[in-house]
Amino acid sequence: MERSEILLKPGQQIKPYVPNEVIYELLLKLYNLEVISVEELNSYDDRNFHIMVKEHNCLPNTDDVCLDGYVLKIMNALDSKAINLIDAQHEMMVYLGKNGLSCPKPIKNTEGKFMSLVQLENFFKWEPTYTGQHIVRLLSFLPGSVLYSVPYTKDLFFQVGELVAKTDLALMEFVHDGLKGFDRIWNLNAVPKLCDFTYVIKYGHKYKLAMEVIDNFKSHVVPHLQKLKAGPIHGDFNEQNILVKPDENQPNKYVISGMLDFGDVHYNFYVFEIAIAVCYMMLECKSMDILDAPGHVLAGYNRLRSIPDEEFVLLKDCISARFCQSLVLGAYSFSQNPDPYLLITSQSGWQCLEALWEYPKDELYKRWRSIIEEYNNCL
Repeated sequence: MERSEILLKPGQQIKPYVPNEVIYELLLKLYNLEVISVEELNSYDDRNFHIMVKEHNCLPNTDDVCLDGYVLKIMNALDSKAINLIDAQHEMMVYLGKNGLSCPKPIKNTEGKFMSLVQLENFFKWEPTYTGQHIVRLLSFLPGSVLYSVPYTKDLFFQVGELVAKTDLALMEFVHDGLKGFDRIWNLNAVPKLCDFTYVIKYGHKYKLAMEVIDNFKSHVVPHLQKLKAGPIHGDFNEQNILVKPDENQPNKYVISGMLDFGDVHYNFYVFEIAIAVCYMMLECKSMDILDAPGHVLAGYNRLRSIPDEEFVLLKDCISARFCQSLVLGAYSFSQNPDPYLLITSQSGWQCLEALWEYPKDELYKRWRSIIEEYNNCL
């Protein structure tokens, strides 16, 4: 299958402009639902809204009724071109749900489809300066708290590792040609292309560090990739995309209850999936040494899918690359749209990256393997 690029280019503005009245019109026309309330949710490039509606009985399939509300997702102009990839996202959510993993469920519109390609300005009550086609879709809303909002613990990190491994294992049998059809700037193998965006960091220590990490990825990771195992991956297991709920058996403790945001699913190497999850668990980790946090995530993952040595030895390089990717693209997105959410990573990300980057790789791996071994001895 021929690959296509939907890579973000410097200066390109892709986030949709969506006034509230347009949301009401979209829900009524596409789903025959009357909106009671709208709450915007965080997103880098898309617009996501938690919607409560007046009537549920207008939905064509009664199984789609969600009393906790729905998430209206209006995709950015760039990703809206990847129709086949978006179809893969929907099929993956349905597939994982059938395999016992809690995730949002796509809702069909009045035409019986999971998505609509919409010219947004057609819903405006005035002549807009903005034009563009965007994919619009509706998902069930999953109740719960995002991981970011609760105290981090070793046990939660272990559960995160288990969740990532469960997902990877479940998806090994999932097939959809849309997963292999597109290259995106947030895919970890796109790290070499970050050089086009590093100008937003300005010159200085941070710029130098970013370039070191990018160059290291090119020389120490890329040459080894074709020897590694790959498959369908979620691609963005971060602290905002994992849901938790109180543990019914242990007061003041939490258990993982679901996962969100399938906007980054694609076919890629499992070491990337692990590295992405580890990177985001290190952020805002104040309950333990940030360099020990990865060991607990890796222990949970390794319990269900043994991490091969050829993947393990690339972890520091790949985790550092994800930090760099998130920091650079976050700074770039903020330069285009000054939303504080876009700088969440930067608040502690540079410190985490520097600590990780400066720590000797062999000693780091010894620490992580020791933590994994402690869990193995307890099982």
